[in-house]
This record gives sequence, C-alpha cells and structure tokens, in this order.
Amino acid sequence: MTEASNQRFRVDTRAMGGSNWSKMALKGGIAILLLVAGGVIALLVERTVGGGAAANEVRITTFQDWRVICPPVTPNTPNCALTSDVLRDTGGVLLTLSVVDPAPGSQLSLTVPHGVLLDPGLGFTVGNEPTRVRPYETCTNQGCIAVVTMDGDTVKSLTSNMGGRIAVAAPNNPQPVVIPFSLRGFNDGLTALQRAKARRTGFFSFLSRG
Repeated sequence: MTEASNQRFRVDTRAMGGSNWSKMALKGGIAILLLVAGGVIALLVERTVGGGAAANEVRITTFQDWRVICPPVTPNTPNCALTSDVLRDTGGVLLTLSVVDPAPGSQLSLTVPHGVLLDPGLGFTVGNEPTRVRPYETCTNQGCIAVVTMDGDTVKSLTSNMGGRIAVAAPNNPQPVVIPFSLRGFNDGLTALQRAKARRTGFFSFLSRG
C-alpha cells in the first residue's frame, strides 16, 4: 500500500470516528433532553394533579396517626411540618408533636396546654427507653413547648417504635400526668417531609411550591 493510500485510510478512519462520535453525542443529548422533560412533566403533574391543591392552599397528607402539612411558601413558612395530636376525651388538644426540619440534629417540638408546672420540666419516653427530662423553652398561645433534639439515636427510636409517652407535672397532683402518643406512620411521614423539603429547596422548587 502506498503512502497516499495510507494517508487516505487514516483520513477515512478519522472521518468515520468523527461521524460515530457525532451520532453518539446527538443520542446522548436527546436522552438528556428527554430526562429533563420527563422530570419537568412529572413535577407539573404532581403540582396540578397529584397534590390536588393550588399553590395558595394548604396540602395535608396523612400517614396513619401523623400528617404532613405543607402551607403556601412564604418567608415565614418556608417548610412543611410533620405533626400529630393527642386529643382529650372531652375535646381539645392535649399534646401536639411537630417536626419542621427533617435534617439530623433538628428538633421535635412537644406542646402541652397551659397550666402545667414549668419548673419540673417535661418527661419524654419512647418505647421502653429511659425517660428524658426536657425543660420548657417557651409558652405561646397554643401552649407550653419543650423540645427534643433529633440526633441519630432519637430518630432510630422514633422510627422503630410504635409509641411513646410524656409526663407533665400538674398543680395539686402529687403524681405526674402521663400522656401516651402514637408513632404509627412517623417513619413514612418523616420520609415525606424530607421529600417535601427537597422539592421546595431543589432546582425545580419554582415548579413545586405549595
């Protein structure tokens, strides 16, 4: 084979390689565009159909005894909340448990009615674990609030047990008042809260707010 032939062979090979790379790049670009389009469509469907609520409405999703509440996104309410209520037999709320941030190290808020003795604090127990005494942080119109830090061990306890209890001191009562609470649905609710936070803070948050 002559030198000219070798040169033509090398040129033809490069041309074939360039053509293959062009086809591969074109296919790759189309695949990426399809993935992006699919993600956008899925988010639009979730917003307009799956959520069943407009952007200015509150969305509530129930997970057994817990629920995820997503208010409209505003500077004051950027996050959803995972909550559960324990009701009095005679009506009214006896205890509210709430998680706003699912990130490790966040807080589980425990709100009890006014009238409890504040100095002894609040006893918090999950399953058969030892009781933790937590001080009251503040009192609002809704009641008095104590918080539990959701470290790794606490999250594991909350997601692997079916219930817990709190104990509060009441005036003229020598024994603490024990209030049991359910953890049924907490694990699924926490997962949903994590997803809701990702939607609101992610790249496509402008499509999924509300």
